[in-house]
Amino acid sequence: MLIIKTGIIVNILSIIVLLIGLFHSFEHPKHKANFGYIVAASMIMYILLLGIIAISELIANHNLYSLILFLCAISPFIIGKFVNYNSLKIYTTIQILCFLPSLIILLILQ
Repeated sequence: MLIIKTGIIVNILSIIVLLIGLFHSFEHPKHKANFGYIVAASMIMYILLLGIIAISELIANHNLYSLILFLCAISPFIIGKFVNYNSLKIYTTIQILCFLPSLIILLILQ
């Protein structure tokens, strides 16, 4: 139960970080680099926690929601395969749209 609540918090923080990156234009390269580290950290925490929750829900409860959570956890890798610098805002929007179903499912599982 604690890991699901932590997953909800990390999911919300990841969405907020991606929204900041979507709407803010970074003028200084140092600020852009620091923000990149924050995005990377939030994505790693999101992927790890969602993967752990998906595997534990599948094994413990045989819950089919866990398959959707697993797809959401690997979505950064799938979407990242097709992204380039010109389509970065589209990538970010699609990634936020992939984070929302996982947040809804985590709220249901809570």
